[in-house]
Amino acid sequence: MAEFQTIQEEQISTKDLFKKIIGIFKLIGNEWRLLLISIALGTLLSIILDVKELKDTEYTGEIQFNLESGGGGQAGFGGLGGLANAFGMGGMGGATSNDLFSGGNFGLLVASKALYEKALMKEVIVGGKKTLFINLYKDSSDIAKKEWGGDLLHEPNFKAIAYKFKQKKPIDFTKEENVILATIFEKLLAQTQLQPLDKMGSIMILSATTNSELLTKVWLETLLKSLEEFYVEVRTRKTREIYDIQMIRLKELEGKLSSTDRQLANATFQSINAVDPTAPMRTQQLNRSNNYISTQYYNQLAAVEQLKMALINQTPLFTVLQPVRLPLLQKNYTVGGNTKTGAFLGFFLCLVFIIVRKSYQELMS
Repeated sequence: MAEFQTIQEEQISTKDLFKKIIGIFKLIGNEWRLLLISIALGTLLSIILDVKELKDTEYTGEIQFNLESGGGGQAGFGGLGGLANAFGMGGMGGATSNDLFSGGNFGLLVASKALYEKALMKEVIVGGKKTLFINLYKDSSDIAKKEWGGDLLHEPNFKAIAYKFKQKKPIDFTKEENVILATIFEKLLAQTQLQPLDKMGSIMILSATTNSELLTKVWLETLLKSLEEFYVEVRTRKTREIYDIQMIRLKELEGKLSSTDRQLANATFQSINAVDPTAPMRTQQLNRSNNYISTQYYNQLAAVEQLKMALINQTPLFTVLQPVRLPLLQKNYTVGGNTKTGAFLGFFLCLVFIIVRKSYQELMS
């Protein structure tokens, strides 16, 4: 008897379920006008959003590279270990936490304004003509249309659009040039990314997205080249300073050695051809002086050669594993691509509203 009641209850529940489904379809049929209006509104809203987010075609490129730091320790100096210590370079080989190129500092360096300024002011060759990259970016990107294009309340910045930079150091920029540069820096910073290929590896991916295929390629290559030059400049700065000092010393010894050579040759000639009892003693003195300076000169020459080897040893090796090549990944923006989604969303929301309203009316009655 209990089983019969259970089956009967299930039958009643199933019957009620079908009744509710049929009721929903009847409700939809009765409210078809409201549903059509909702679908139309959803479609119109999706088109408006597409128009608002409409952009030029974007091109994305990337470069995969690996950076191997040059050996900066005393081993790279060979016999110059004591010389390095004397100039405060004895601890260069040890890894320090405040290293500019270690850990998270490297990502901050790539996004630094100093590096971007270096890249922007670098000469590039496009179409067989040399130009500063900053001028190429102004002419090829959409910055003139967007950032400087003006709106209903502001006039276009014609001065910034027409301005042409000349080769100079960023420290010598005028106030107007700094304003233009800051706008370009902020836009390029948002368009450029650096991330590791793998968390456990050292291979990095430098990527960029602009509205110009050629501009994206040139920017990635220019930024990586500027990064390499900046890295080498910083890593070898102390060694280059010592090298310059030692070269000055080498030139001085070279001049002294040349002078004593001439004096010794002259004294030798006089001791042979002149009747001067002090000539042999003077020749011996010059000979000792010449030998001493000669020894100093060749030691200094060896030190300079070792410094040259140290510079090579400290120079990091940039290995490009995947260069950026055309064609690049292209992304097009169109109007009407989300109309189906907007229409379905409008239909669904209207349906929920109709069901909730009907349920509320039944409950109140």
